[in-house]
Amino acid sequence: MIGISSFAFHDLPLAQALEKIESLTDCAEIFSEGRHDLLREEEVAFSYDLTYTVHAPSTDINLASVRDPIRMASLQLVRQMADICNDLDSDIMVIHPGYFPFPSDGPAAMKAFECSVPVLEDISTDSGVKICVENMPQWDCFLFRYPQLDIGGNGFTLDIGHANTLGNLPEFLDANISHFHLHDNNGTIDEHLPIGEGNIDMGLLMDLLKKSNAIKIIENKCEDDVHKSLEALDNLGVD
Repeated sequence: MIGISSFAFHDLPLAQALEKIESLTDCAEIFSEGRHDLLREEEVAFSYDLTYTVHAPSTDINLASVRDPIRMASLQLVRQMADICNDLDSDIMVIHPGYFPFPSDGPAAMKAFECSVPVLEDISTDSGVKICVENMPQWDCFLFRYPQLDIGGNGFTLDIGHANTLGNLPEFLDANISHFHLHDNNGTIDEHLPIGEGNIDMGLLMDLLKKSNAIKIIENKCEDDVHKSLEALDNLGVD
């Protein structure tokens, strides 16, 4: 199934964004930030005949925070978002792994994330929602820029554009992928271009995308780019 992230319509109220998506496909990933924050706008989503996945907020959340009260508050917010996923019959929630603004905090942030992993597993078990950790782009402050991070029994969202900014997309393809984010770039900046307008070799992904039952979310910046990506995926025979 191909879905569309509400991020492409972030300047619109959630209701209008979901109307746009519903006219194009049967699946929406609600990026729970700004005007689409499900902590405020959850009721809006019940008005549409869509399969939902949910991208948890990234603002004010750090599952690798070296300050434990912040990390614990972040986990509590993930638990709240899992409850919202249940309300929306969403089986998938995407999360970011966390970050460390100062390089010297890298080892402590890694240990903090290791402490968060089993809690995420517990939230997933309790809620029935698969929590999928997303690989991150080239910025040095992020965890999970390379496939070696241990995410335990949690799911994995492969963001092909993020991996392309580090030139390591092939290294991620043997992982157990639960969910996809699809967009393109030219290999350095996380541009979120339409599929086919950057330098990602989609040939590397064709067999995987065609065989996988995981939901494939188009994550572009605007409506015109979404249309281009939908056309590109159709031409590639991906559904």
